[in-house]
Amino acid sequence: MTPHVPKRNPAGNVRTIYAVSGTVLALMWLGETNEPAWAHGLRTVVLLLILPPLLLPTNRRLTAAFHTARHPARALARLIAARILIVTAALTVNTFLGHLLDPHPDHHFRTLAVRVLFVLLTIPLQVRAAHRARDRGTPPSARPTLSAPRLMCAKLALVGTALLAQLLLEPYVANTQLVIAAALAVTVTAWGPKIHTRLLTTPTTPDTPSPVRAMT
Repeated sequence: MTPHVPKRNPAGNVRTIYAVSGTVLALMWLGETNEPAWAHGLRTVVLLLILPPLLLPTNRRLTAAFHTARHPARALARLIAARILIVTAALTVNTFLGHLLDPHPDHHFRTLAVRVLFVLLTIPLQVRAAHRARDRGTPPSARPTLSAPRLMCAKLALVGTALLAQLLLEPYVANTQLVIAAALAVTVTAWGPKIHTRLLTTPTTPDTPSPVRAMT
C-alpha cells in the first residue's frame, strides 16, 4: 500500500509568499509615521539595494550545501545564521541612516530591536521549510531562482511609485501613509504572483553544458 503523500501547490505557495511580503512591506512603510516621506523612501531604497545582492546568492549557495551535506543540522544552522546576519545587518544600516537623517528621536533603535525579534521568530518556520524542501529531493541548482537585479528593479519601481503617490496625495488626503501602506500590501499580493516568473532566472551550472558545447 502506497502511503498518501499530500500534494503541494506551488502556485499557492507563491501567493502566500507575496501576501506575506506585501504585509511586511506595508508594516515597514508604517514604521516611521513621523518621518518625512522622502526620508522614509530613501531608507527603504537603501534597504532594497543591500538585501537582494547579499541575501539571494548566499541563500542559494548555502541551501545547495544543506541539500548535499552529510550533517544537515550543521549546514542548516549555517544557512539560517547567514540569513539572520544579513537581514540584521541591513536593518542596522537602515536604522543608522534614519538616525543620521533625524538624530533626535530615540525610537529608531527600539524599532530595530522589534524587527530583529520578528526575524528571530521566523527560525522555526525556516527550519520546517528547509526540511520540506530537502525531503522533495530536488537540488537548488535544478530550480529557477530569483534574479537579484530583476527583483531590485521591481521593488525600486514599486517604492518609487509609492513615494511619488504619497508626496502627491499628502496635501489632499488624511493618513496618506496608511493609504499608501494598504496600497502596497494589495499591489504586492495581487500582482506579485503574476510577475513572479519574470523575476526568475535559471543559473548555468558546471553540470549543464552550454548550447555551443552541446553541438561540438
